Amino acid sequence: MTRFHKTLPRKVEFARDALVTLIHDRKMVRGDRLPAYSVLRETLGLGSQTIAGAVNLLSEAGVLEVRDKVGIFVKDPDGGLLTGRTIAVAVRPIEGSAYGATLCAFIQKLLSERNCRCLTFFRSSQGTATSELSEFPGLEQAVLEHGCDGVITLCPFSEKALSVMKKQGIRCCFVGDDDRVIKDSGVVIDVAHFIENAAAELKNAGCAKVIQFAVSKEQLASRSSSGVPGMIGVSYEGGAAIADKLLAMDEKERPDGIISDDDILVSGFLAELFARQLPDIRYLPMIAAIVHRELGERYPSGRMILYEQGIEEYAGLAVDLLLSALRGKEIPESRVVYRFKPVKLKDIK
Repeated sequence: MTRFHKTLPRKVEFARDALVTLIHDRKMVRGDRLPAYSVLRETLGLGSQTIAGAVNLLSEAGVLEVRDKVGIFVKDPDGGLLTGRTIAVAVRPIEGSAYGATLCAFIQKLLSERNCRCLTFFRSSQGTATSELSEFPGLEQAVLEHGCDGVITLCPFSEKALSVMKKQGIRCCFVGDDDRVIKDSGVVIDVAHFIENAAAELKNAGCAKVIQFAVSKEQLASRSSSGVPGMIGVSYEGGAAIADKLLAMDEKERPDGIISDDDILVSGFLAELFARQLPDIRYLPMIAAIVHRELGERYPSGRMILYEQGIEEYAGLAVDLLLSALRGKEIPESRVVYRFKPVKLKDIK
């Protein structure tokens, strides 16, 4: 929990947030009695006067009820409009990424439902594969000044950044692809498993030459263990450019099977492929791609092998993992592996 020790009002603010967090963590209900002052002093590391000030604030807000010579009782277990922990969310630029924006929104929503204050920090540029705290304006200051209790990041941090957070006692939870994760705990989206299964499915469907799409040379290199060669493209325009390259190839050299976990890349590829060949579509490879449960993508082709991911599902996994760590609970696994679920075209609604 975020600790401020400079002035009494900041201490009272901390104690107030800590009491709201305690009510939420212990799943206390209306009428439950708070621990005695002696226990709260030890738990929060603050004096009786500071705790009393926080209790008065929560009593005035209708969260607690003070009964003389009896104790302090919960009146509103939801904490009213007050929040407990402060969680920072670090995200890459989300322009043109419905997936990134949706994941960020679900994380914010779930944190709010768990009585957490959410601070969102956007990466100033795409940058390299790993991120530094300074690349997110305001985040480094929040970490160094204990302005947050934990961080959920959609961008893998460098060892240096992780070391700074560890020194400050700030827990970090990563949400992202397995080929981008470093050593921090979090929700690992198992793209390698998807590529392996997609390649097998395409082979079973009769595809003889399969390639994969990647957004960078680094990503393609990290997925080289799959044995599937690749082509590089970024976003919608990158997919269109790949379509142009394949159409310029000799027909016998073109791949008949494609794997991609980037829905925007696939959309750009298919749109250009059709636009360049209409009205006579002669080249249409089978594609293994991802659909998001919450976004409801539609691909204009029946030659698809689809795998579904639930954005809200692994946003929830990340929030629960971080908050469990902040409550001091023992977590058997510091990482939760999320695997895509194969679906049929007719099941996509």
